[in-house]
Amino acid sequence: MNALERLQEALGLWEIPLEELARPFYHSSYVNESPDPIESNERLEFLGDAVIELAVAEYLFATYPRLSEGQLTRIKSAVVSGKVLAEKARELGLDGCLYLGRGEEPSGRSNENLLGDAFEALMGLVFERLGYRRASQLVLELLQDEIVRVATGEHRRDYKTLLQEWAQARNQKPVYILVGAEGPDHCKEFTVRVEVNGLSALGRGSSKKAAEQDAARHLYEQLVV
Repeated sequence: MNALERLQEALGLWEIPLEELARPFYHSSYVNESPDPIESNERLEFLGDAVIELAVAEYLFATYPRLSEGQLTRIKSAVVSGKVLAEKARELGLDGCLYLGRGEEPSGRSNENLLGDAFEALMGLVFERLGYRRASQLVLELLQDEIVRVATGEHRRDYKTLLQEWAQARNQKPVYILVGAEGPDHCKEFTVRVEVNGLSALGRGSSKKAAEQDAARHLYEQLVV
């Protein structure tokens, strides 16, 4: 199973053929070197950027009725930042889906800008092929944890780093163990246990990384009380 097939399965995008699903990942450097006429992902990126912004804005408007326009704008800006979208792209394995030219290949797969652009282009394709409702649902499935983190201020605290620093000061190291994963492939919930200093805590999230962060938060709060 290649990277595109894994992505199709993970997101349940069975309605989109694999040759179509490749479109968000054609970087201009690849297109310029291709002997065949291929469109780069730039137009889909433009479309996906608008879809993501609207989906997140709609969710914030409905979910946080007491927040001001300025507060909503700050949350949205943090959630749809290039850094966050690149992180989500890595979690989805989009780095392995990219089609890059020879000049981009050595470092392009770790480039935050290219990864964020690919995430936006993917959402643009879902909108183009399956409509806004499906696209917005997917955006929220992937970004809802981040929205909550930013809205509650949790994004300012990296609990895995805080726990790591606490443990290192005592010559210890936190250990993260995947306990389980429930639900369909496109919206799994992961459960992770973290252990350090004879104590442990569970965390849950829509990705293993989010579950680890949640577990670290629960354990760190135990330790510093």
